Amino acid sequence: MGYRFTRQASLASFSPYFLLYGRDPDLPTSIRRESSEVVNLDDPNMWVRVCSQRAKLFRRVMPAAFENLAIAQHRDTLRYATIRGGDYRPSILRFHVGDYVYLQQTAPTTLDVTAGRTILRVREVLPYGVLLLEGRDGVVWKDHVRNCAPCHLPNVDGTMDPSLAIVRAGLRCMLCGSAGQAARMLVCDRCSRGWHMSCLTPPINVIPAGRWVCPRCTS
Repeated sequence: MGYRFTRQASLASFSPYFLLYGRDPDLPTSIRRESSEVVNLDDPNMWVRVCSQRAKLFRRVMPAAFENLAIAQHRDTLRYATIRGGDYRPSILRFHVGDYVYLQQTAPTTLDVTAGRTILRVREVLPYGVLLLEGRDGVVWKDHVRNCAPCHLPNVDGTMDPSLAIVRAGLRCMLCGSAGQAARMLVCDRCSRGWHMSCLTPPINVIPAGRWVCPRCTS
């Protein structure tokens, strides 16, 4: 394992594991950091040092890894028996307007946390398990409940601040056609088009509070 997980200079800085399976091994962050060095195994001194380091590393972590594997196998056995026995009932998360949630994210490995750090507020509960969420910047979007985790922090600041909104890259102004000055561009909450504050008639000097609707949608 120490050899296969090691990134080697003779293999274009890839590890044998990557060349075999086309992906990096799933390792905890601390172990990945210790084994991320690119080594030259043609150097006998480096080869001895790497072998010694890997031996100490795996001697330390492998007992815990096998213990966790045994626990996971036992848990899967119990879960399979419960499902096949007819007593399994999937847990249902029920969200209400005003609840705070975390959005699930794709973790680099199965050993990392999948819940994101961004806290969103439920603005509306839609049919078929869909939630309408909003952030502090006032931007809203939809996501399914299976991708949301409840947030129970007692000190969440629910103040809305539209100035925190980030204009997506490449968004052009509907009047001048320029994608520059993103910090001075308003995005319509109805059509999602961009409008420079200085291009509007009359020009706007202060970012409006709350929702903003462009002149085209207003007319």
